Amino acid sequence: MKKADLVALGKILRSQGRDGHLKLRLNEKGFPGSDCATIYLRRADGFEAFAVESLTLDRNVYFLKLKGIDTLAGADALAGLDVFVAEADFRRLERGLFYDFEVIGCRVVTRDGAEVGEVAGILPAGGQVLLVVRRGEGEVYVPFTETICVKVDPEAKEILIDPPNGLLELNEI
Repeated sequence: MKKADLVALGKILRSQGRDGHLKLRLNEKGFPGSDCATIYLRRADGFEAFAVESLTLDRNVYFLKLKGIDTLAGADALAGLDVFVAEADFRRLERGLFYDFEVIGCRVVTRDGAEVGEVAGILPAGGQVLLVVRRGEGEVYVPFTETICVKVDPEAKEILIDPPNGLLELNEI
């Protein structure tokens, strides 16, 4: 599997129990789907594939069990590794909803064709989500709402915005 086909899902925080379970911290809003059978762990020499035996959610924490990792020592050896999943394993979201990885890296342009910049990150802001758009040497925050982000095209890696007057100048950092 090539890195270009993989999405960073999260990180293994530590082992959990004696039978090889792993505690995960996820980057995305959830695990790709119940049909995800393989994850990839990034090691110094590349990616290693593991079959998923089980995934459980307990009190807002994900616990992962990988086939072949059946001991505390085996699980401890994986602590701190980044977890990747094939992009194709993510289920399609409802219309108008996007995974972070689909939006980060998108080119942002205004309706009149002016280049704003590239989405460098996502910032949750009390119920609203802001796009952190790298613009020259700085950044601007763009509310990720339908009224401002009028067209989001993850395949083309482009977001068309219709910002209110002064928005792009107001929040330049």
